Amino acid sequence: MKRTLLWSVLSCLMALSAAACTTPMFTMPPGPHDYRVGFRDGCDAGYAYAGSFFYRPSEVAESPSSDEPYRSGWHTGFYTCKSNYQRIQKTVASVLGP
Repeated sequence: MKRTLLWSVLSCLMALSAAACTTPMFTMPPGPHDYRVGFRDGCDAGYAYAGSFFYRPSEVAESPSSDEPYRSGWHTGFYTCKSNYQRIQKTVASVLGP
């Protein structure tokens, strides 16, 4: 019984960890494909910039491409995800902090 419960918990944690590694395309805002790809890439960079341990540390704060739909999506994704993660950190710190 305990072994089955432990296996279930570990399986769920592994699935959540794998799902948190990138932003899924179905959660992207509507728009052209290049915009959506830019949003996903920018979102990943935003999470890394904000300090998420699921992403490699990054100091990137500028879009790597000059293609307009991609660049626009990248900036939107970067600032949206960076601020979302910082808001989560602030909430957790206020709940768990002294």
